[in-house]
Amino acid sequence: MITAREIRERAWRKLGEGNWLKAMGAFGLYWLMGMILAQVLRRIGIATGGIEILSVPEFMKQYGEAFRQVGVEIPSEVLKGLDEVTVPVTTPAFQVCQFVAGTFMHGVFLAGWTIFSVALMRNAGNSLQVFSGFSRFFQMGWLMLLQTVRIMLWSLLLVIPGFVAFYSYRLAFFLKGDHPEWSASKVLAESKRMMNGHKWRLAYLDASFIGWWLLIVVTCGIAGLFVNPYMGVTYAAFYEDMLDRDEVGA
Repeated sequence: MITAREIRERAWRKLGEGNWLKAMGAFGLYWLMGMILAQVLRRIGIATGGIEILSVPEFMKQYGEAFRQVGVEIPSEVLKGLDEVTVPVTTPAFQVCQFVAGTFMHGVFLAGWTIFSVALMRNAGNSLQVFSGFSRFFQMGWLMLLQTVRIMLWSLLLVIPGFVAFYSYRLAFFLKGDHPEWSASKVLAESKRMMNGHKWRLAYLDASFIGWWLLIVVTCGIAGLFVNPYMGVTYAAFYEDMLDRDEVGA
């Protein structure tokens, strides 16, 4: 059984074969799509009244009582100096719409990033593959929604069931990329089956990146330009190792 370190080394070697710029470019496109989505949802919210932009004094006028009930009181002199500072307030209905739309689109984006990462491990990576999720738009969006809802429902029981569900479904988008004809339910079931007995391996692999995550924080996100591609290809290497161990059910 190969270790987390060996899996990371496989990914590092693959990136070192002249693939760093390709991976960084693909991640940049993936990140850019997420930023554009966030801005689009924000503008839709403001245009439809789902998001109201209030100055701090206006916000405290409407919601200050809730703060006072917990012992928080902001002096009026301070509020007067915060007229130019704004606070976005989202309605519950728009929060639900934002969650559904954001989750759906994240599935489309994640599918492309996953397909690219696996292709790179198989010596066929192209940065534009990050857009490949759009060719299976509804399939990928529905898979993300179903996966997210299942994890949330298991999390309602306690932290541990939610943790188990999270790791049970981690191979879902890798499998969907290889088997686009499979339904979302079958993909999740197959991921759960394959991850049986291997959740701890992936959890340990996640934990092994703690130092890299700290580096991203210390560099104010700059290190993420190469750390995130490295992590993405590493998870693709993990998936490839899982395929080597297991004959995927038809």
